[in-house]
Amino acid sequence: MLALTSGNSYVEDAFAWARKRAMDWVQTDAAPGNLPSYWAGYPSRPMFYSRDVCHQAAGAHLLGLDAENFAMFRHFAASATPARKWFPIWAFHFDGRIAALDYHHDEHFVREIPAVFDLTYRALEQYDWTGDRRWLDDPDLAAYYRHSIGEFVEAHDSDGDGIPEAGGTGDIFLGTATYNEREAPLIVAGDGLAIQYAVLRKLGHHAEADRIQATFLDDWWNGEQFARGRTKDGFDYGWGLESHDLVPLFGLSATGERNERLLDYVEAQLETHPPLNIESFSYLPELLFRNGRGESAWRWTKHLIDSRDDYPEISFTVVEHLVAGLLGLRPDAPNATLTIESHLPTEIDWLTADHVRVGDWDLRIHQEGRRTTEVTVHSGPGPLTVTVGRTGPRTIEPGRTARVSTPTKDPS
Repeated sequence: MLALTSGNSYVEDAFAWARKRAMDWVQTDAAPGNLPSYWAGYPSRPMFYSRDVCHQAAGAHLLGLDAENFAMFRHFAASATPARKWFPIWAFHFDGRIAALDYHHDEHFVREIPAVFDLTYRALEQYDWTGDRRWLDDPDLAAYYRHSIGEFVEAHDSDGDGIPEAGGTGDIFLGTATYNEREAPLIVAGDGLAIQYAVLRKLGHHAEADRIQATFLDDWWNGEQFARGRTKDGFDYGWGLESHDLVPLFGLSATGERNERLLDYVEAQLETHPPLNIESFSYLPELLFRNGRGESAWRWTKHLIDSRDDYPEISFTVVEHLVAGLLGLRPDAPNATLTIESHLPTEIDWLTADHVRVGDWDLRIHQEGRRTTEVTVHSGPGPLTVTVGRTGPRTIEPGRTARVSTPTKDPS
């Protein structure tokens, strides 16, 4: 079982709460006929939702819920049909039935463009974590990946630019461009475009990804900030929550001055116009960890922890942020490699995660500030190559430990 210890008792208490609460949401054996599954949506709705599953999957993997992840992603993949214009169903009950609350018929059901690409991206991310070939070879999943960047885009690209559009009504039952359901009636949104870009990168379609990124960097920037999206009347530069947040999370805004200015804008808007829903906050640590803003990421992780909110996404993502986020884990199980970049804030002197699973490797990862990382390979099918910070790769055999000191300074 995944364990976390630290010199900071707040961290240990937070992890204990998040692990227990997340595991309480598992529904696999809760009733006869249930799919391997966990609750992913409002506590008042006994269902699993596509957006929530996408965002809970990393934490679920760390907790050993690989069977649940695979079953749910596969169920969504199989639901994307030509009659639904390649949109997946938005929500299912735990026994696999479509949730009627969000589905009336094949032309009137909740659908959001980012979810189409998010399912592909996060499923392939599970392949990175597990190395399980089923994530590539399963017929339903493999077909879904192809359709998400092929037939789906073609079915919703009215102007031929390779970017799918929503109708601009803002009606989630007719389809929206963004995860932000309080958003203006956008036809293209930053979050949908960012995840499409990331999926193209992950599937090796680099020329198309480059083209989309160049279009975004050139056309969406007004000299001060990036637009949150495009309406039928042109670009909209208002604060967009997810339609801004997810752009740097998925790398669409590249690196450099404009990306930093976007991050500054996001952080400033969070102070003056914070999200109204707790689940929107749950993206912030991942966004900020990935962009080297560890102290800010820790601040928003604590916000989630202190909320003790019963929305399932919170406990699952707190597990992810405390382990993969703080330790800076980037797995590549298929290639027997792991990259680590410590993000420990000043409040945490040391942190140890034990029984972290990367593929078939069982690991203990210990960090002392941002200075030292120690990796123990308890067991595994062979050597694991680990790269810590800017140091070179190290090959660690099962039963062995490597201790690496880095020149990275602790945050001040």
